[in-house]
Amino acid sequence: MTNDWRKQLDAQLKELAIAAQQYTHLTKEKRIALTRLINAIWQSDKLVRPYKGQFRLLYEDIYDEAVQNLFFYLCQDNNINKYDPERGEVMTWVNMLLTKRFFPEAISKVIGKENEINLENYHWENIPSSQSMSLFEQIREYIESDPELIFCKEHIKGHPEANFKAIAQRRFSGISWKDISGEWGIGITSLNNFYQRCLKKFRDNFQE
Repeated sequence: MTNDWRKQLDAQLKELAIAAQQYTHLTKEKRIALTRLINAIWQSDKLVRPYKGQFRLLYEDIYDEAVQNLFFYLCQDNNINKYDPERGEVMTWVNMLLTKRFFPEAISKVIGKENEINLENYHWENIPSSQSMSLFEQIREYIESDPELIFCKEHIKGHPEANFKAIAQRRFSGISWKDISGEWGIGITSLNNFYQRCLKKFRDNFQE
């Protein structure tokens, strides 16, 4: 039964992909075909979850970012035409894109480059050293106490509630970017970019 369902799914996705490939320009019909394809991919529950078990609290943010960018890619230009029905199934192609391209890109976007100070960087989380944890806790305590009131004053323009201290506290508590975004009505990318800028801006404070 499972094999029959998988064959049926593969046939359905291939048919939807081929239908979307029929249109050269992004017409209404092509948008409908692509929407149907993306919905079927998402509802299939067959998207891979690369590097599962790594990145801990950040994993869902990275995965959401990767899937969102993957779907955006499928709708852009004529990227759907890069799928070759003769070479394999749609899920194989899509999962390869997710694993090889969009998940690694999302890691860089969400976590930041390795040479940047990032309190949530997986290097911090995966190092069991008590010294590292002690340092992490010290920085966390420093941000939360905010003795010079610099962290609560640094906020996203037009959103005083979305200040660096408030965002950091939520991230320390394991609240996802998605939930923070929903709470304040601010895009995930804007929140993350602001957060990264603050980490750079306050680098000297953290080092002290």
